[in-house]
Amino acid sequence: MSTVMQARDLARYYTVSRGFLKGHATVKALNGVSFDLQAGKTLAVVGESGCGKSTLARQLTLIEPPSAGSLVLGNTDVAKASRQEIAALRTKVQMVFQNPYASLNPRQKIGDQLGEPLLINTHLTRAERVEKVRAMMSKVGLRPEFFYRYPHMFSGGQRQRIAIARAMMLNPKIVIADEPTSALDVSIQAQVLNLFMDLQEELHTAYVFVSHNLAVVEHVADDVLVMYLGRTAEMGSKSLIYSRPLHPYTQALLSATPSIRAEDRRVKIPIRGELPSPMNPPDGCAFHKRCPHAVERCREELPSLRELDGRQVACHRAEEING
Repeated sequence: MSTVMQARDLARYYTVSRGFLKGHATVKALNGVSFDLQAGKTLAVVGESGCGKSTLARQLTLIEPPSAGSLVLGNTDVAKASRQEIAALRTKVQMVFQNPYASLNPRQKIGDQLGEPLLINTHLTRAERVEKVRAMMSKVGLRPEFFYRYPHMFSGGQRQRIAIARAMMLNPKIVIADEPTSALDVSIQAQVLNLFMDLQEELHTAYVFVSHNLAVVEHVADDVLVMYLGRTAEMGSKSLIYSRPLHPYTQALLSATPSIRAEDRRVKIPIRGELPSPMNPPDGCAFHKRCPHAVERCREELPSLRELDGRQVACHRAEEING
């Protein structure tokens, strides 16, 4: 199985103003995330709002350059690539956004929007582009007459199908999906998720699926990356993370996931307090002020990401807590 994307200590920092006469501060929105993404597999990135999920998505789609670390696509390190190489890489990584309506041009017909990636990146004739667009529309369950309609004429689920079709037009190796179902009704969510999985099976595309909904993640993921304040808290296979989470933050997130089946319900673990400000993160473990298991070491020493029980976890007391 080939590795299509490799991140090592990937970081993104922003300089922001503290206010009048207070100078500037550095916000470490992403602060050392590493993973390998395999062809045809799905890596889910989860965590609460403000943990760095969307910043990571922008890094992976080459919208912003990394501040530190490396991001390798195929055999090319993005940090060292030329403009021409970056432009070529962008055809291999596509994105599906959270709001399907905001990501579509309201003044352009759907057929033209789907054909635009082909117009810009290929030398196909108009007839050939139309043929490919109609074939992709059929793949994602859109009727032929939709070709001449505008975005406002579609439901939310149909718009997301259009957005997925557009992302797939260039047959990318990787698709980054940033909360692609959060704006949809639950019944439509299931249809869109099944579409993602069907396309992956057919085209062997790798997905990075960004979500705060762990019930959705359980349906689509092969591996799970749990983030907290720009860092990795825990990372491993879906089966290990869901059956036996080791980090207190992962345990709390999973305990809050509703389930219809009584045997799958967990004892609720409340997370007290708010996510710390990335402008002024706490010393030691970033989670220690909200963690029920924190000790003095947690307040003073930053835990390193280490191998434990078949996955990686950043917690000083993981063995004691889960022993």
